[in-house]
Order: sequence, then C-alpha cells, then structure tokens
Amino acid sequence: MLNLTKQSLSADSEVLSLNSNSVFADNKKSHPCECEDLGRIILSSRDSRAYGSRMTGKKSGSRMTFLKAAQSGRSMIEMLGVLAIIGVLSVGGIAGYSKAMMQYKINKTVDQISQIVGNIRTLYSTQKTYVGLDSWEESGKKIIKKSHLVPDEMWDTAGTSLENAFGGSVGISVSGKKDGTDNKAFAIELNSLPEEACMELSTYDWGSGSSSGLIALNINDASARVFNYYAGCNGDNKTACPQGSTSSVPMSVSIAADACASGDDNHIALKFY
Repeated sequence: MLNLTKQSLSADSEVLSLNSNSVFADNKKSHPCECEDLGRIILSSRDSRAYGSRMTGKKSGSRMTFLKAAQSGRSMIEMLGVLAIIGVLSVGGIAGYSKAMMQYKINKTVDQISQIVGNIRTLYSTQKTYVGLDSWEESGKKIIKKSHLVPDEMWDTAGTSLENAFGGSVGISVSGKKDGTDNKAFAIELNSLPEEACMELSTYDWGSGSSSGLIALNINDASARVFNYYAGCNGDNKTACPQGSTSSVPMSVSIAADACASGDDNHIALKFY
C-alpha cells in the first residue's frame, strides 16, 4: 500500500512538472519580448558583478589609488583655502574687536566721570567748600565709600584705590576755584590712558556752562595735579579753560595731538566747581 502511494505522488509530481513547463513555454511564445528583456536584465546583473569583482582585483588597484589620491589632493587644496579665509577673517575680527573695546572703555570713562561729578556736587550742595574730599587720604576714602560717590566697579579688588576702565589709577582731590586755597573746586585725575583715549577725552565736549561746572582740563602736566583757576590759561597749551586765553573747552584736536603722548601713559585732570 505504501509503495503505491509513493508511486502515485511521483506520478503527480511529474504531471505538475510537465504542466509548469508547458505554461512557461506558452508564456514564452505569447510574450517573447518580456522574456528577452528579462534575459538582458539577468545578463546585465551578471556583467555588473563581474565588473565589480575585477575592480576589486589587483589589476584595478593602481586606478583606484589614483582616484583616491586625486580626491585627497583636492580636499587638501580646499582645506588650505578655508584656512586662509578663516585667517583673514580672524585678523579683521581681532582688529574690529580691539577698536570696539577701546571705544567702549572711552564711553565708560565718560559715564563714570559724569556720574562722579553729579554725585559730588549733590553731596556738597549745602557745603561752602569741598574740604575732606581726597581719595589719596583714608579720611577722604571713607567719605567717598560711605556716600557712594563713585561706581563700585571702580574700586580695586582690595577696595583701597580707584581704577579707570583702562586699569590706571583715579584720583579725586580738593582744589581751588579762584585761587589755590579756597577749596571751592575739586579735580578728577585719570592716569595710564592710551593715546587714543587721551585724544577723545580731552576733546570731548564736557560743557563750559554752570550746569557742567568745568573749570579747566589739563593733559600730562604733573605740576598741575591740583591746579588753580588761572593755571595754564596764560599760555600753556596743555591746559584748556572755558574761554581760555590759549585754549578753550573742549580742547582743539591739534592742541590735544601735541599734548597727548604716544603710548599708554597719559594723564588727564579735569577740574570742576
């Protein structure tokens, strides 16, 4: 019985095989173009595999090496070009940043002086003199600190001395309005200023009316640390006074150019009442 079943299955398989072949033959006859296209596709895929195997062989090694070298060379040239552009932009950026920082510090110094002058004049508005206002003395520092006459940022880390935006020292001291002894004026001194800052601060329009209270402005004259009203207004080109006989406030650019020294060690003193 088992043998008969196997034989019947084998016979059925042969019939199925014959039917499949006949169907394939019929399809080939009815659609010859599709079969040819299928053959070409199969041949193309075989050729592609064969070509790929040849490209990965030893014979194609030199060609592949040349292509890789060409690509590497082009990438190196492009990289050098990018680095050159970055270098040019960096130089320009540094120069622009330095210029911007210089102007920022100058503007900051102007704001600080204006704030100090306003605070001092407000504090001493009911006083006849500015006696005791001296940042070089401990008693004067106490007045300045407790009254908050200067911005907190101007004190050094130890809180013992004042500094301007350029890192130089700042001094506030009592002075004379009409002579050297009446104590009716005060001076603000800025030290270690760059040449550009000296030029801009000395030619800045601080005002000459009663609202500003500016009496005189002096550049790089150590003898005029605390100068009286008439100092420098009789022929000294380093000092500018409101409607002065030699130079008025604001100081002219030509006089400032002669007075401001090159480098970063310029001194400016401004006198107010």
